[in-house]
Amino acid sequence: MIPNEPASSPSPEHPLQGPGGASVQPSRPGRALMVLAVVFAAIGLVSLAAILLTAFLQGPVWPGFVLATYFCLPIAFLLMGAAVVSSAISRRRS
Repeated sequence: MIPNEPASSPSPEHPLQGPGGASVQPSRPGRALMVLAVVFAAIGLVSLAAILLTAFLQGPVWPGFVLATYFCLPIAFLLMGAAVVSSAISRRRS
């Protein structure tokens, strides 16, 4: 591409393309890992916010919020790591 040449637009069939027209969309297992990681992280962060709000209001903290924070945030972290590894493996194969 020369400096004054307009960038080529991706084709409608493949909206995300890498160099050489290769598709960079995540595979189904990778996408499932990402969605699960986001869901677990959201649940963990909402429960953490509930704990902090309850403590700020000086009320009793429900143990379910504590358990959700203790388990959901580490699970989300592990799933995000697995998604990164899965993405690296799939890119290496292609």
